[in-house]
Amino acid sequence: MTNRINKGKRGIEVELDVMLVKEGDFWVALAPALRVTGYGKTPAEAKKSFAVEADIFFEETAKRGTLEKLLIEYGWVLSKDNFQPPTGVDQASVVNLLHAQAGKPTFFTRKVAIPA
Repeated sequence: MTNRINKGKRGIEVELDVMLVKEGDFWVALAPALRVTGYGKTPAEAKKSFAVEADIFFEETAKRGTLEKLLIEYGWVLSKDNFQPPTGVDQASVVNLLHAQAGKPTFFTRKVAIPA
């Protein structure tokens, strides 16, 4: 899995693994490491919804100066230039839970750049 958040001179670069699963009539896109979700009637709509929600999450937390505090609450380990994903997020357990409830999830990676 590829969950990365790197801080640089140009801002923050984020790369997240996102699960995509069908639940009932809807598709859900979920990034457990950030607790961000999106949904839609098609996989494309769910991905688009997730992109909007992730952008809002990073823009608002960066603007308020709460991004690092929230990441620590979610179990991320912060260092000078990067953030390590939480070890407590057992993605295999999340995948198994989703599979049992809604079917086998697929994955995609979402990249976000947040200017400094």
